[in-house]
Amino acid sequence: MSNSQRQYELSQPPSDGISQVAFHATDNVQLLVGSWDQQVRVYDIEENRLLASHHDHKAAVLGVAYGNDCAFSGGLDRRVLSWDGGYTRTREIGRHDGEVSAVEFAFAHNILFSGSWDCTLRAWDARLQAHDAALKTLSMDERIYSMSAQGDLLAVALAGRRLLIYDVRKLESPLEARESSLKYPTRCVQMMPDCAGFVSSSVEGRVAVEYFSSASGKQNYAFKCHRQLASDGVDMVYPVNAVAFHPVHHTFVTGGSDGVVSLWDPENKKRLKQYQGYAASISSLSFNASGSALAVASSYTYEEGEKDHPSDAIWIKPISESETKPKGRKG
Repeated sequence: MSNSQRQYELSQPPSDGISQVAFHATDNVQLLVGSWDQQVRVYDIEENRLLASHHDHKAAVLGVAYGNDCAFSGGLDRRVLSWDGGYTRTREIGRHDGEVSAVEFAFAHNILFSGSWDCTLRAWDARLQAHDAALKTLSMDERIYSMSAQGDLLAVALAGRRLLIYDVRKLESPLEARESSLKYPTRCVQMMPDCAGFVSSSVEGRVAVEYFSSASGKQNYAFKCHRQLASDGVDMVYPVNAVAFHPVHHTFVTGGSDGVVSLWDPENKKRLKQYQGYAASISSLSFNASGSALAVASSYTYEEGEKDHPSDAIWIKPISESETKPKGRKG
């Protein structure tokens, strides 16, 4: 990768708020980006150039995900779109009755999931050309805020601090239904790479690490983060907007509205590193397939309402093997 020692800013960033950045599952250099300017973009981070973009959504794009041979997106226009692997054409897979807040792809089963503020979770076979042919539509008690798919499992975070875990092979009912251990609304949920549990973050500067009952001997815990002491001695608490796991070492990063990215070791319950100095809130994070690069979306998330703010930016941070490895692990 070029600029191997220093982070760098991608050229031609979105012109409005960055909703999500997502690396390709196997290609280390392709980065998918959805934003409030109604566009979906894909970048080559090695050459630092915009490869392609489309403007086929009629409103802000809130969620993006790579599939096996295409890319997916959903947003405020209530539509779920597929973008072919050559980035030449899009097609509408289906629609929700409300805004689409998240999309996730289960690679092992070739199923696309879309979550909406219409309180439904929908599963799609993206290979079918039929319009609006959802494999399954599940009614939720609340709006869907965030989702994460890993292996056979799908984690769904709802309004009202509800968390549901599904086996994607048996969608009739959730494997687990939990109330978040965090006292405030969930911003992000991410499955652990080994499917032993998940990490969730809240609007009130806290993160929870929770394990499934099958992960024997593991204890759930939560911790405070993304807080700063103001000059008047008041503890400033910031939303934790983003969580991403390292694909190799299973440490994870969090990004907050304080403009800080922190790297955590969940096994040893330690913070390994803190990356500071981003001009705006961290709205999204994604490691590439090998874990050698981290995409950081620095984009104002309007927690203080309409105001002047720094330009939106996507930073690519080269990541070394040593900094992401848990310090207690040998070899």
